[in-house]
This record gives sequence, structure tokens and C-alpha cells, in this order.
Amino acid sequence: MLQDRYRVMRLISSQSGFGKVYEAYERNIPKILKVLKESHTLNAKVLELFQREAMVLSRLNHPGVPQVDVDGYFVYAPKGSHQPLHCIVMEKIDGPNLKQWMVQQGNHTIGEQQALLWLTQLADVLHLVHQQNYFHRDIKPENIMLRGSGQLVLVDFGAAREMTETYLAHLGASGITTVSSAGYTPPEQEQGQAVPQSDFYALGRTMIYLLTAKNPSDPTIYDSRTNALNWRIYAPQISQGFAHLIDDLIAPRAIDRPQTTEEVLQRLMAVRSAQSQPPPIMVEPVTVPEMPSWPTTTLGNSPEATQPQTTTQIEQPLQKRWIWSGVAILALLIGVPAVWSGVLRSRDTTPSASQPAPVQTVSLARTLGEHTGPIKALLLVNGNTLISGGVDRKILIWNLNQETPARILEGHKSVINTLALSTDQQTLYSAGADQDILIWDIASGQLKQTLPSAHDSPINALAISPDGKILASGSADGMVKLWDAETGELIEQLREQGPLVNTLLFNRNGESLIAGGAALETWNLQTQEETEFQASQNFINSLATSPDNQVLISASADKTVRFWDLATGDLVDTVTAHDRSVNDVVVSSNSLTFVTASADGTLVVWDMDSRQPIERLHGFDSDIYRYVEGPAQQVITTGGSDNTVKVWQKSSP
Repeated sequence: MLQDRYRVMRLISSQSGFGKVYEAYERNIPKILKVLKESHTLNAKVLELFQREAMVLSRLNHPGVPQVDVDGYFVYAPKGSHQPLHCIVMEKIDGPNLKQWMVQQGNHTIGEQQALLWLTQLADVLHLVHQQNYFHRDIKPENIMLRGSGQLVLVDFGAAREMTETYLAHLGASGITTVSSAGYTPPEQEQGQAVPQSDFYALGRTMIYLLTAKNPSDPTIYDSRTNALNWRIYAPQISQGFAHLIDDLIAPRAIDRPQTTEEVLQRLMAVRSAQSQPPPIMVEPVTVPEMPSWPTTTLGNSPEATQPQTTTQIEQPLQKRWIWSGVAILALLIGVPAVWSGVLRSRDTTPSASQPAPVQTVSLARTLGEHTGPIKALLLVNGNTLISGGVDRKILIWNLNQETPARILEGHKSVINTLALSTDQQTLYSAGADQDILIWDIASGQLKQTLPSAHDSPINALAISPDGKILASGSADGMVKLWDAETGELIEQLREQGPLVNTLLFNRNGESLIAGGAALETWNLQTQEETEFQASQNFINSLATSPDNQVLISASADKTVRFWDLATGDLVDTVTAHDRSVNDVVVSSNSLTFVTASADGTLVVWDMDSRQPIERLHGFDSDIYRYVEGPAQQVITTGGSDNTVKVWQKSSP
């Protein structure tokens, strides 16, 4: 016990700057304890930095900074030691930092709406910090954490400086140099002359990382010969106005950046205002008659719905690759190997153009908006009950005909990443960043059982075997476990550590379990044989199997849908399906179609009988993170940057 008040539980990290980080408890309240490393206790400059962090945080009262009490800094004298320990106790932020969050999400990019929200939150935090005559000096993804509520939190204020001080470039014999993080530190700070606008530079570079999923020093976007950062091509999802703001934030000269947090916030408001303006009407659409048409569905209640789309805009970049690959994909899904091989042999021949399907309209039926953070998981139960869970740590159970939840389940201590449903649809399994698995009775909403510390890192995926007897779980550290779905007892640990797991899937007969994420592997649960599939090019977000159980379909962050021989692990075909990360792939309930959902804000539907795309649904007002097939021609979606579930109704042609 420290100060007869704090019970130290475990070491979290010894790699955090000048200090070690522990988990501690004050009564039953979790805290973070930072202890200055003993090797630095006699260094006056380091001690000053450590004490400054406590002083700065104790002066700030904002959900975007960790809370430190006035007496949060103290000195403790351990028994038998001549050197005192310098300690800071602060609020524990229940969530990952943005670097960890990106890895958990499969390293795919965020959309403009989420970027605007997060940049506004961070600018608001900096506004408070700068008003207190401090600036941070070390903004980067690792120093930004995500609360369960969706609020970003700026951490590690050890490098914060008063605006009136003379900045220290080198601390002489101490061996400590200017605070610097490659790719995020501006030129003037590298020279030991940081200014408040230095925070804006780091903020802009952080946004580029989130929008492109590439570190600012990545050679694919950074040209060291010209010192140019060519990032825009990797963030096609954002508007010109927002891109201009980010470019201004990362201007090489501090004088060319926005000068105050007020200016940054005003420009963010201007970007949002510009988005609310109706797009210009195009009078003369350009047609390309030699191209077969891509049927298009327009969604109501969206600015895009009022803008006539040209054939060139919608069809030309995608049609040939979709038409060529459509037959192959649909043959896979209906399980006709002979047809599949025939398609492969005839890929160089031009298929005859089919008649375009009637254009349908889709309107927004209702918005389910009780969540206070992004939604990570969706399930449909018995055709009319929807279950959602996400960043706000809540599970909401909805009747699709109502706009308020019928029941709210609370019990998780952090972000909910995944949900699974028992085969009789009576039991719900949930898991996430708190590393626990919770088991619920859906009818009553009661928590039946908790599997505490089921994993050592955030749990990203759950799956139920077709016979309902086995629950599988997979985590960010690559661990895969099997549990008795009824008793919660651990059956087996298939893998102790390995590539990150994003998604799990039992094959249709339950004999194998497939894990996708940073790699793709399958385990035969009868023989314990493990098959590693041919290496994928990017993180896998979702998996599905063909009706004949022979082909595995994977949706990836590199915009592709891949088709694999489930028996051998061989890659059969790759289709570039979308303009951004493919987040979900779902085979329809009647097995006649499958749907891909993407961060580009589109759904693509394929018909298995005609082996042609039926429609491309576009006009959604955010990226699409999860998709559920609803009853009566309904489409249910949620976006990674949206806190709502939206129900869309298809109309008759």
C-alpha cells in the first residue's frame, strides 16, 4: 500500500519515458500509478519534467485529459532504500491508444466524419492546454487514448512546456535530448525551439496516419529527397477542404500553420458547414455505351441522392473488373466446381452484357441512435430483434419497429468488440477490450456468467459452432481458445500466441475453425491439424463460406475480396471489390446472394443464379462497418465513424 491509500496490482509498462507504469486501486477504483525510474531520481531536469506532468494535469479539468488530484504527486520512501520514489497517481483511461486501436481495427483507414470528430475533440483539448500557457510537444497516436465513451484523451504531459520558458534543446551530461517522435515532430522542435503551433503539426501528422494507415515516415508517402509528404492519394475519402486544413497544419514553417486553437476550431466548423451544402447539379451526364450498365440504387435522405450520377462516375472504374469476376464469385457461392474452372479458363473472353436491372430507390426507414460511441458489432435475432454493442461499453437490444432500445445490458468495463449468438438464439456472448467474456440471457437481459480475463489482450472475435456446443474466442495477441458454450469451461487453447485475430468462423459442418486477421489459418478440430493459408496482402476483417462448404470468402482492408480453397488453403481468386477497406461479407439467408460492405460507404450485392451484380447500393451517409440482412427487404448498417444503426427500406421498382 502506498500512502495507506493505493494498492499496487501489476506492472503495465517499463518503457514509458522516464517512468514505470503500474495498475493500482484506490479502494475499488482503478488508477494509473507512474513511478519515476530510480536511475533518474537524482537528475534534476528529469525530475522537473516528471513533476511538471502532475502539475499540468492537476490544473486541467476536461474529459480529454487524465484527471490528477491536487495531491496526486507524492514522494514515497521504501523500506531499506535510501532513494525516495517519485509517484503520480492519475485516472485510468479505459481503452486503447490510437496506435493500438488501429491494429485492433485491422489497420484500415478512418472516414472523414470520424476524422473531423476526433480532430475537433483534440483541438478542444489543446485549446484548454494552450489557455493554461502550456503546450504538449509530444502528440502522436501512442499518446492519444480512446475512452469507452468515444472521447479521445491526450496523455503523457511529461514533455509539456510553459510558453514563457526558454526551451532546452539538450540537457548536457544527462543524455536527454529534445523531445522528438519521428514523423510527428516539426522542424522547429527538432532544433529545440518548439512553439504552440508545434502541437498543430503533430496533430496534422496524426490525422494523416489515421486517414491513410501509414506512418508519416513511411517511404510510400514520404520522399526523403524532396522532404515532401504525398499523402492525399492514400486518403481519397476526404474532401478538398479538409485536406487543405491538414496540409496547413503540417506546414514546414510554424508561421504558415493556424496560429491558435480558435482558428483550428473555426476551420473545422467551416469544413462541416461546406459538407452540409447541396452538391452542384450536373446537367449533361456522360455515357459510355460500350460498357455494360451497373444498376445503381440511390438512398434517400442523403446529399448524394440529389446529385445525378454519370455512367462514367459510377461504372467505368469498376465495371470491367466486377463483370469479369462476378461469374466466378457466384459460381463459388453456389458450389459448382466445374463451372468455376470453366470460368477461370475463359476469363479473357468478353461476356455478353446483360440487361441492366431496374433501378430501385432505398429510403431511410429509421435511425437507432442511443449509442454514445461507434458501434462494433451487430446481430439480428429471430428476424426482428437487433443487438448492437460498441465503444460505449453497452449492449442495446432493439425491436426493429421502435427507435428506442427495449433493453440495455451493462457489464463490460471497456469497448465491446464482438458479439455471438447461441444456435437457439436464447443466449448472447460478448467480449472486447476488457478481456472478459460475458454470457447473457437475451429474454431477461440478465448476466448469466462472466469468464474473467479470458485472454491477456483485447478479444476481437467470438464464434459459435453449428451444433451450439463450442464457443471460440480470438484476441489481439493471436491467442485462440475453445470454451464449453454451456458451462463456460475452457476446452482447449488452439494457439497461445501469433498474428492478430480479427474474425473467427466455424465451417458449415463444424469440423474446422478459421481465424482471420493478420494471417489466415484453419484448425481441423477432430485431427488438430492446422493449415496456414497462402499469405494475404492485408488484414482480414470478415469471413464467410460458400453453401457447399468448399470455398472460404475473406473481406480485407486492402479493398479486396478473396476466395480460398477451404480444403487446401490455396488462393483461388482475388477481386478488388471496393475503393476502400472491405469490412464485412455476408451470405444471404437463402444462399442466393452475398453482400460486401465497405468503408467506401457502399454495399455490393451479387446474384448467384445470373452470376451478375444485382445492384450497388450507394449514398450512405457514412462508411459501413457492419451489415445485417433485415426482414422484408430491409438493409441494416452501422458505420465505424457513426454512433447509430440505420435501417434502410428497399422500394419496389
